[in-house]
Amino acid sequence: MKKGSGRRTRLETRLSSLDTPLFIIDASRTVQFFNQGCERILEWSADEILGQTCDYAVDVDADECESICNLLCPPPEVFEGSKSEVPRYLLARSGRTLPCVIRYTPLYDEFHKTKLVLGIIDRIEAPHTMPVASPPQQLHAELAALRLSLRNRFRFSTIIACNDAMQRVLRQLELAIDSTQPVHFWGEPGTGKEHLARVIHFESEQRRKIFVPLDCDTLPPLELKQTVTKILKRDFDESMPLEPGVLFFAHVESLSRDIQDLILSNFQSGTSQDKLRLITASSFSLADLLEQESILPEFYYLITTMEIKVPPLRERRDDLKMLAQHFLENENRYQEKQISGFAPGVLSLFQDYFWPANLDELAKIIQSAFQSTSELLITQESLPLRLKTGIDARMLGPALPATIKPLEETLHQIEKEQIQLALEQTKNNRTEAAKLLGLTRAKLYRRMELLNISLDGKSQTG
Repeated sequence: MKKGSGRRTRLETRLSSLDTPLFIIDASRTVQFFNQGCERILEWSADEILGQTCDYAVDVDADECESICNLLCPPPEVFEGSKSEVPRYLLARSGRTLPCVIRYTPLYDEFHKTKLVLGIIDRIEAPHTMPVASPPQQLHAELAALRLSLRNRFRFSTIIACNDAMQRVLRQLELAIDSTQPVHFWGEPGTGKEHLARVIHFESEQRRKIFVPLDCDTLPPLELKQTVTKILKRDFDESMPLEPGVLFFAHVESLSRDIQDLILSNFQSGTSQDKLRLITASSFSLADLLEQESILPEFYYLITTMEIKVPPLRERRDDLKMLAQHFLENENRYQEKQISGFAPGVLSLFQDYFWPANLDELAKIIQSAFQSTSELLITQESLPLRLKTGIDARMLGPALPATIKPLEETLHQIEKEQIQLALEQTKNNRTEAAKLLGLTRAKLYRRMELLNISLDGKSQTG
């Protein structure tokens, strides 16, 4: 054995036995070292963690090795050579939340490029004493704290919600998860209604069955009816190897009355009620359709047993920065490139925008910015043009409403302007001006006198 190799082995043995939680991640973000101190507080063995790749993204699933590794991942700027002390909320295997600071130190190769990153975990007993980091790192830590809090309080963490209206939605979701009754979501396009429906499914006892989404706007009526009939009659084939647990209708406002009747007959008879759950979504309140008789009253009352209104993004301004960080970190997953947050001014621009397509638009904007930048932060320059033009248009404000004047006054003003223009073009030749205006010369004189226009074409003020 070479002398250097023996020294390295002894050093690793000593570091492994330390009580201080210490780990090492290489430049490809693979965990290379995980000592006994880490094993003790995180409750995962080194054998399970070593060789795992981490992404700069918050995960809060205590049963997943990937979640633990992602919470240890250094910010991208550390791989560029910056030492960093980062507030973090780690998660032990037992589900305990661990407020801490991780001190990251880059270790260089002979070309002064970061080869390894050493991480030392320092537990913090009182979360309110967590140090303040740079804005991107602080937002990353706050997102982790929020998701852990939502997981502990509501059993789910993939919904980002600080806003009061969304907190009400979460409480309604809790009730829906513990029930088997139909649920109806309504709200503007892009507000995340299908995601909320999937949360109900995957947190309920139906999670082992499949979630079947059907879009009433895009599926041809005949195909939609055939699919619904197969599911309700349990006539499955190889295209549906598992039993459906939830039948989700997006844009249920477009569902034809014959399919409404088909669903009614199955659920009212009890044929499907015990085996299949009905969840629907619409872009507006279905009470409007009930008044217009576009929906069968019995179908309306069936699907709106539990009704949840989902607020648009413009009414969730206090959620916006967390949602932006959440979507950004989703882009980091399984990518070589990692981005830690947003440059100064970007989140302020997001607050100035109206977000007509809601969460879907925010996700696409961040995806586009992620793809177009090579920086460690999303900058204003990397934002797509459609966002910038939308903000500019909003800053201009709405057009001023036209002033309405008495009709007689308006007609006189137009007539005066046309006569003066004709006189100007004909150099005060009243005969030619009358021809341009389609008048006789005598009628032109009378109109000029009535409108107080002098013979030289100028308006008289006296």
